[in-house]
Amino acid sequence: MLKAFTTQDHEFYPTPAALANKMWDKFKDKDYTRVLEPSAGSGNLIKAMPRWDSRCRGSVEVDVCELDMGLHPLLKEMPGVNIVGLDFLEFGDGAAYSHILLNPPFSQGVAHVLKAWSIGFACEIVALLNAQSIKNPTAKEGRMLCNRIAQHGHVEFIQDAFLGEDVLRETGVEV
Repeated sequence: MLKAFTTQDHEFYPTPAALANKMWDKFKDKDYTRVLEPSAGSGNLIKAMPRWDSRCRGSVEVDVCELDMGLHPLLKEMPGVNIVGLDFLEFGDGAAYSHILLNPPFSQGVAHVLKAWSIGFACEIVALLNAQSIKNPTAKEGRMLCNRIAQHGHVEFIQDAFLGEDVLRETGVEV
Protein backbone atom coordinates (compact mmCIF):
# COMPACT_ATOMS: atom_id res chain seq x y z
CA MET A 1 0.00 0.00 0.00
CA LEU A 2 1.39 3.42 -0.93
CA LYS A 3 1.68 5.97 1.82
CA ALA A 4 -0.23 9.24 1.43
CA PHE A 5 2.98 11.31 1.38
CA THR A 6 4.21 9.32 -1.59
CA THR A 7 1.55 10.56 -3.94
CA GLN A 8 1.54 14.12 -2.65
CA ASP A 9 5.00 15.17 -1.50
CA HIS A 10 7.16 13.29 -3.98
CA GLU A 11 5.14 13.92 -7.13
CA PHE A 12 4.56 10.20 -7.58
CA TYR A 13 3.04 9.59 -11.01
CA PRO A 14 3.67 5.93 -11.93
CA THR A 15 4.44 5.55 -15.62
CA PRO A 16 1.50 3.94 -17.46
CA ALA A 17 2.43 0.71 -19.27
CA ALA A 18 1.87 2.08 -22.78
CA LEU A 19 4.08 5.08 -22.08
CA ALA A 20 6.76 2.92 -20.43
CA ASN A 21 6.85 0.66 -23.50
CA LYS A 22 7.15 3.71 -25.75
CA MET A 23 10.08 4.95 -23.67
CA TRP A 24 11.96 1.65 -24.00
CA ASP A 25 11.34 1.75 -27.76
CA LYS A 26 13.23 5.07 -27.95
CA PHE A 27 16.56 3.40 -27.21
CA LYS A 28 18.57 2.79 -30.38
CA ASP A 29 20.86 0.23 -28.70
CA LYS A 30 18.75 -2.72 -27.53
CA ASP A 31 21.72 -4.48 -25.92
CA TYR A 32 20.93 -3.60 -22.32
CA THR A 33 23.91 -4.47 -20.16
CA ARG A 34 23.40 -2.26 -17.12
CA VAL A 35 20.39 0.02 -16.62
CA LEU A 36 19.83 2.83 -14.14
CA GLU A 37 16.36 4.00 -13.17
CA PRO A 38 16.94 7.10 -11.00
CA SER A 39 13.35 7.59 -9.77
CA ALA A 40 12.09 4.03 -9.65
CA GLY A 41 8.84 4.56 -7.77
CA SER A 42 7.00 1.25 -7.81
CA GLY A 43 9.05 -0.13 -10.71
CA ASN A 44 6.73 0.46 -13.67
CA LEU A 45 9.55 1.42 -16.05
CA ILE A 46 11.53 -1.66 -15.06
CA LYS A 47 8.53 -3.96 -15.52
CA ALA A 48 8.17 -2.67 -19.09
CA MET A 49 11.76 -3.54 -19.99
CA PRO A 50 11.80 -5.71 -23.11
CA ARG A 51 12.44 -9.34 -22.18
CA TRP A 52 11.81 -8.57 -18.47
CA ASP A 53 11.06 -12.16 -17.61
CA SER A 54 12.92 -15.16 -16.27
CA ARG A 55 15.28 -15.16 -19.27
CA CYS A 56 16.36 -11.56 -18.70
CA ARG A 57 16.66 -11.46 -14.91
CA GLY A 58 20.23 -11.79 -13.88
CA SER A 59 21.59 -11.15 -17.36
CA VAL A 60 20.96 -7.39 -17.13
CA GLU A 61 21.99 -5.35 -14.11
CA VAL A 62 19.18 -2.98 -13.09
CA ASP A 63 20.07 -0.40 -10.48
CA VAL A 64 17.55 2.03 -9.04
CA CYS A 65 17.36 5.07 -6.83
CA GLU A 66 14.16 5.84 -4.96
CA LEU A 67 13.69 8.64 -2.46
CA ASP A 68 10.58 7.13 -0.86
CA MET A 69 11.78 4.28 1.32
CA GLY A 70 8.16 3.13 1.61
CA LEU A 71 8.46 1.92 -1.99
CA HIS A 72 11.68 -0.03 -1.40
CA PRO A 73 9.89 -3.27 -0.43
CA LEU A 74 8.14 -3.30 -3.84
CA LEU A 75 11.47 -2.78 -5.60
CA LYS A 76 13.26 -5.41 -3.52
CA GLU A 77 10.68 -8.00 -4.61
CA MET A 78 11.72 -7.52 -8.23
CA PRO A 79 14.40 -10.09 -9.10
CA GLY A 80 17.59 -8.55 -10.45
CA VAL A 81 16.87 -5.06 -9.13
CA ASN A 82 19.44 -3.39 -6.86
CA ILE A 83 18.59 -0.29 -4.84
CA VAL A 84 21.75 1.81 -5.07
CA GLY A 85 20.60 5.15 -3.69
CA LEU A 86 17.85 7.38 -2.42
CA ASP A 87 18.20 10.87 -3.90
CA PHE A 88 19.46 10.64 -7.47
CA LEU A 89 20.68 14.22 -7.36
CA GLU A 90 23.27 13.04 -4.81
CA PHE A 91 24.18 9.89 -6.79
CA GLY A 92 27.80 9.35 -7.80
CA ASP A 93 29.35 7.94 -10.95
CA GLY A 94 27.23 6.47 -13.72
CA ALA A 95 29.93 5.42 -16.17
CA ALA A 96 28.96 1.74 -15.84
CA TYR A 97 25.47 2.21 -17.28
CA SER A 98 24.55 1.44 -20.87
CA HIS A 99 21.07 2.96 -20.47
CA ILE A 100 19.43 5.47 -18.12
CA LEU A 101 15.64 5.61 -18.13
CA LEU A 102 13.77 8.07 -15.95
CA ASN A 103 10.43 9.54 -15.02
CA PRO A 104 11.54 12.04 -12.36
CA PRO A 105 9.34 14.36 -10.31
CA PHE A 106 8.14 17.00 -12.77
CA SER A 107 9.42 19.87 -10.61
CA GLN A 108 12.95 18.40 -10.70
CA GLY A 109 12.90 16.87 -14.17
CA VAL A 110 15.46 19.19 -15.73
CA ALA A 111 17.88 18.70 -12.82
CA HIS A 112 17.49 14.92 -13.04
CA VAL A 113 18.15 14.78 -16.78
CA LEU A 114 21.17 17.09 -16.48
CA LYS A 115 22.46 14.87 -13.66
CA ALA A 116 22.01 11.76 -15.83
CA TRP A 117 23.84 13.55 -18.63
CA SER A 118 26.70 14.51 -16.32
CA ILE A 119 27.26 11.04 -14.85
CA GLY A 120 26.70 8.96 -17.96
CA PHE A 121 29.75 8.09 -20.02
CA ALA A 122 28.69 6.23 -23.15
CA CYS A 123 25.04 5.59 -22.42
CA GLU A 124 21.67 6.42 -23.89
CA ILE A 125 19.19 8.45 -21.85
CA VAL A 126 15.41 8.45 -22.23
CA ALA A 127 13.53 10.79 -19.93
CA LEU A 128 9.94 11.75 -19.31
CA LEU A 129 9.54 15.45 -18.48
CA ASN A 130 6.79 18.00 -18.20
CA ALA A 131 6.65 19.48 -21.73
CA GLN A 132 6.84 23.01 -20.34
CA SER A 133 10.39 22.27 -19.18
CA ILE A 134 11.37 22.11 -22.86
CA LYS A 135 8.86 24.45 -24.49
CA ASN A 136 9.39 27.34 -22.07
CA PRO A 137 12.72 26.97 -20.28
CA THR A 138 12.91 29.87 -17.85
CA ALA A 139 16.00 29.00 -15.85
CA LYS A 140 19.60 28.64 -17.01
CA GLU A 141 19.45 24.87 -16.44
CA GLY A 142 16.38 24.52 -18.66
CA ARG A 143 18.07 26.39 -21.48
CA MET A 144 21.18 24.23 -21.02
CA LEU A 145 19.08 21.08 -21.32
CA CYS A 146 17.35 22.38 -24.46
CA ASN A 147 20.76 23.12 -26.02
CA ARG A 148 22.01 19.60 -25.24
CA ILE A 149 18.87 18.06 -26.69
CA ALA A 150 19.21 20.18 -29.83
CA GLN A 151 22.82 19.00 -30.25
CA HIS A 152 22.51 15.35 -29.22
CA GLY A 153 18.92 14.18 -29.00
CA HIS A 154 15.32 14.72 -29.89
CA VAL A 155 11.97 15.41 -28.25
CA GLU A 156 8.52 13.95 -28.76
CA PHE A 157 5.63 15.74 -27.08
CA ILE A 158 2.79 13.54 -25.83
CA GLN A 159 -0.58 14.81 -24.63
CA ASP A 160 -2.84 12.86 -22.26
CA ALA A 161 -0.23 10.19 -21.45
CA PHE A 162 -1.35 10.23 -17.83
CA LEU A 163 -5.08 9.91 -18.55
CA GLY A 164 -7.00 6.68 -19.05
CA GLU A 165 -7.88 3.30 -17.63
CA ASP A 166 -4.36 2.00 -16.97
CA VAL A 167 -3.23 5.18 -15.20
CA LEU A 168 -2.87 4.97 -11.42
CA ARG A 169 -2.72 8.74 -10.85
CA GLU A 170 -4.12 10.98 -13.55
CA THR A 171 -2.97 14.41 -14.70
CA GLY A 172 -3.58 16.25 -17.94
CA VAL A 173 -0.01 17.53 -18.21
CA GLU A 174 1.70 17.25 -21.58
CA VAL A 175 4.98 15.31 -21.40
